[in-house]
Amino acid sequence: MNSDSRVHRPRRGRTLRGSGAKCISLLAIALVSLFAACEPVDEPPAEAPQGEPDLASLEARISVLEAKEEIRSTLLAFAAVVDSADPERLPDLLPSLTDDFVLDAVDFNGQVHHFEGVVEVLTGFGPIMKDADANLMPSAIDVELDGDTAYASFKFANSVKPPPQLDLPVDEKVLLFAANSAVFHKKNGAWKLASFELLHSLAYPGSLAPAP
Repeated sequence: MNSDSRVHRPRRGRTLRGSGAKCISLLAIALVSLFAACEPVDEPPAEAPQGEPDLASLEARISVLEAKEEIRSTLLAFAAVVDSADPERLPDLLPSLTDDFVLDAVDFNGQVHHFEGVVEVLTGFGPIMKDADANLMPSAIDVELDGDTAYASFKFANSVKPPPQLDLPVDEKVLLFAANSAVFHKKNGAWKLASFELLHSLAYPGSLAPAP
């Protein structure tokens, strides 16, 4: 076979090597583009969506909720002492009372029993509490905050036998309602009970028989 009759065949190895180089080049370009797209871009922080509270607003709300819970806990602790008819437990409340704490208990005959300071509460209201042997059912406690002062109000349903210290014309157990109001002051980060009024009204038997 002479040279003129040879069939010219393509050089497959060289052609494949050329195609591989082109593919690698294209892959490299694609990777560079991908990495460039993933690079962090300095952008201003996204603002909170309109209508959603910011962090300062949430902290203020939590502070209000914590204050109300602290105040309610103090009043329920006071109610528990009265309900237990154990005046010896009153000193347990000292950390939650102001130094000039005042207690006013108004009986269902309208007589006001006023006590100033823990000592007077212990010596004056303590015996009344013990002899009354009350059974309290406190209602929900409403609390309103006004700066470093707070006002709370709630009610007692109170089954009690009026103690002799009150000199009331009844010697049986009666059912009383008591509209209670309290004032708190915030001192050194804590809410302290400054004054407490219990305004009693007769629920059963409804009215007392006239004195003979």
